[in-house]
Amino acid sequence: MTLVSSARAARSSAPRSARRRLVKPLLGLAVFAALFVVLAWRLDRPSAAAGPLGAIGAAAASPLGQLSRAAADRAPFAGVVEERLPAGSYTYVAVRTGETLTWAVTVGDAPPPGTSVQVRSMGRKMNFHSRRLARTFPDLVFGIVSRAD
Repeated sequence: MTLVSSARAARSSAPRSARRRLVKPLLGLAVFAALFVVLAWRLDRPSAAAGPLGAIGAAAASPLGQLSRAAADRAPFAGVVEERLPAGSYTYVAVRTGETLTWAVTVGDAPPPGTSVQVRSMGRKMNFHSRRLARTFPDLVFGIVSRAD
């Protein structure tokens, strides 16, 4: 038996469903990582104002690099979307949780107003200014916004 045929025999002996169960979470993690790379890239574009360091100077000023993530931010929160502001490849949503209104930004689309959602925070930024919306958010959560189950 050659090395190639023994590798094929070992691969075919593993049930196909077991391999799929291993691959699906890895694909989900890869998609999540890709979304954050895109988010970091879009927010981290070097400009003429970046100075002589170019992209390095822009990376140091990246909003993602300055996110704070306290212990309270690690737990997802749920609420109802009150307002939705599309801004290019991002969507800003105002989520009402009881008496509190929290603004969150996510990559891609977000559910419309009136929808129950869950927000998983990747970090928080104080006094974040969106040039595209020409608006400053006193407290903005960067995260994943999904419909609540």
